[in-house]
Amino acid sequence: MINDIKRISFKQILFFLVCVLVVEFLLLKHTPFFWDAVSKSGRASWIYAHGLSEFIVPTELNSGHPPLWVGLLAVFWTIFNKALWSSRLLLLLVNIGVVWQIIVLCKNNFLKTVSALAVFLVCLEPTFLAQTTNLNNDMLLLFFTLLALNSLIKSKSVLFTLASTGLLFTNLRGIYIVIAIAIIHIIYARFKLIEIKKPIYFGYLFAVLTFAVFCYFQYEKLGWFIISQNENYNEHRQSVGLKQILTNIIVYVKIFLEYGRFIIAIFLLPLLLKYLKDKTRNDVRIDRMIVAFFVFVLVYFLGMVPFSNPFGDRYFMICYLLAIVLLVNLIEYYNVRKKIVIYTLIVFMFVTGHFWIYPATLSQSWDSSLAYLNIYNVEEQMEHYINSRGIKPSDIGTRINLNSRDYSEFKMLAETDRYAQFNFETNKFILLSNIENQTKDEELNYVITHWKLVKTYSQLGVFMSLYQKE
Repeated sequence: MINDIKRISFKQILFFLVCVLVVEFLLLKHTPFFWDAVSKSGRASWIYAHGLSEFIVPTELNSGHPPLWVGLLAVFWTIFNKALWSSRLLLLLVNIGVVWQIIVLCKNNFLKTVSALAVFLVCLEPTFLAQTTNLNNDMLLLFFTLLALNSLIKSKSVLFTLASTGLLFTNLRGIYIVIAIAIIHIIYARFKLIEIKKPIYFGYLFAVLTFAVFCYFQYEKLGWFIISQNENYNEHRQSVGLKQILTNIIVYVKIFLEYGRFIIAIFLLPLLLKYLKDKTRNDVRIDRMIVAFFVFVLVYFLGMVPFSNPFGDRYFMICYLLAIVLLVNLIEYYNVRKKIVIYTLIVFMFVTGHFWIYPATLSQSWDSSLAYLNIYNVEEQMEHYINSRGIKPSDIGTRINLNSRDYSEFKMLAETDRYAQFNFETNKFILLSNIENQTKDEELNYVITHWKLVKTYSQLGVFMSLYQKE
């Protein structure tokens, strides 16, 4: 039986992962857009409403991010129907592309003695797993990132051109990623970690030129490009002082350790230090992963820590995946004892990572683990209770994103079904939840202390509580 397991191929694993993703699609095909993804649905709805005739979204909706993901959503709605299932069909195709590229990454960079089964360890990373369920543009960005890195390693110029262009048109973070890929390219070439083929340089030129053309047309229409003039987003593009930089550094480090990822650091750091100190080391596959990991970490650090834009765990998925591939290689390279125990412990930490729930007074990246899926049952129970008690939503103040269902669920709300803005003075009731991060600690404590708890529902740590003014 052990020999049969060892003979499992990368193709068989890819087939299995695709089947898992299809099952995930069927289970979640009616699950709404969540958190930041709701704004993407709003922009896609604008493009859809204009019959795909215009892809440059007006400033009042525009965060500055390029429109590839929202444009694809609008295209899928036009072909099939504007529905959650068609949105998730697009996500399914992107997810399949991502796992395909993860397979390629592992096949090309695992040591020869590493079992193909180690791919499962990479795919169990909590934030990656959560993002396969989230209708945001991060999985599309990850697909192009992996495609760019894999194409660079194999010197496939056409795919590299596609990947580089896709990165710049999916998200502004794609600029950082293209810069990181270029630095990786220079280092790989300098130390002869890849075969150099000149046509691949065309990919950078084509991507930059096409993105520049897009920026020109956006500037012609809106009067700005890249840095949005929408005041809701413009404040996230500002530089910050030393105190905030120090805070951002702490957050940056914390993110790499959250949701069970600290176990990777515990095993990776000593093995990595041992490898770097080993003057006899000479493994191209390990060297490539080390370079890629550290370049991405450094570029993201320099591109995000000095600025005001809040960053979440999902931004750094490529770093987590590379770290796991690197760890697997180093464990095999040094033939570490008790491998099964180590891998079992990593799997355990990754699975339990989806149950990490912080106190309500601490902000949490809810879209970075599967814990966020619990909110839908809790929300349904709470709204059933509110309706059964005859309480008007307009009497309830909340910061939970319940008024955006025209974009998150494609359900038009009547004015009487809309919740009021959070206000101590005017609200008869206040609805709190740890699923949102906008309510300040002092506001939360004031409501808990001075208002009457009417009803609360919770599921695996995710809660909603209704309070009434006394």
